[in-house]
Amino acid sequence: MDATVAEQQDADRRLLRMVAAGDQSALEELYVRHGPALLSYADGLLSDRHRAEEALQDTLLAVWRGAASFEHRSTVRTWLFGICRRQALRRLADRGPVHLPIDAAADLAAGEPGPEAVTLARADARAVAGAMAGLAPIHREVLDLTFGAGLTHDETAAVLEVPVGTVKSRLFHARAALARALSGDPGDDSVATRRRAGRGGTR
Repeated sequence: MDATVAEQQDADRRLLRMVAAGDQSALEELYVRHGPALLSYADGLLSDRHRAEEALQDTLLAVWRGAASFEHRSTVRTWLFGICRRQALRRLADRGPVHLPIDAAADLAAGEPGPEAVTLARADARAVAGAMAGLAPIHREVLDLTFGAGLTHDETAAVLEVPVGTVKSRLFHARAALARALSGDPGDDSVATRRRAGRGGTR
């Protein structure tokens, strides 16, 4: 493990122990360290900045109340993203049922897509952000965690509560879908296609 990463993880654990002891400034420091990434992740799940900010506030409240329950089975960062995900999904549930597409190839080994990798490498940030907005939630989420938040495959698997192989497969399909959107060929992952499917159209 990189020394800098280990130092960051040690600092997170120290801050969380301080939060458990009632140190509010330690919670504020955790917010400074992880708040922007958590907010971006919640916003990606909810597509609603205001509700994402509410989810982040509830995440911080849950951390304040439950810091002592941290069992060191994951990194503090992974634990924070797991809490944030539950808070965001609770808000999605308030809107009614949310049907995420099933990853049919979840257990398949996924390699690096060739042409898709070239397309992604050439795209600018604004184009990627626009294309991300049109992806299926299950694909947008895995990209938000691995690229937006910088979580490892193991950490992403812990947040999503799925095997690492499933993360790799979803990431493979998400990158391919993103590349198709950037190249003007949205394919089955596009919003328009999902809407047609919801009206009884074929895929």
